[in-house]
Amino acid sequence: MPKINKMESLVIDVKSKKDLKFFAELAAKMGYKSHVLSLEEKEDIGFGRAIEEGRKGDYVSKETVLKALRK
Repeated sequence: MPKINKMESLVIDVKSKKDLKFFAELAAKMGYKSHVLSLEEKEDIGFGRAIEEGRKGDYVSKETVLKALRK
């Protein structure tokens, strides 16, 4: 198993409120903090990634980013 830095995060895309509750409770029992991302926060992350990718490759439109986030 790779060494994990204290500042790294894990994002889990859940399919139901039941799964969300399960993972949040599991994280709490294990002593980890958890946070549910809002749509706006997910979009912000996507825009940040698009900006970083834009520095390396072709232009990525806002619509492309939003479409990818909604999947």
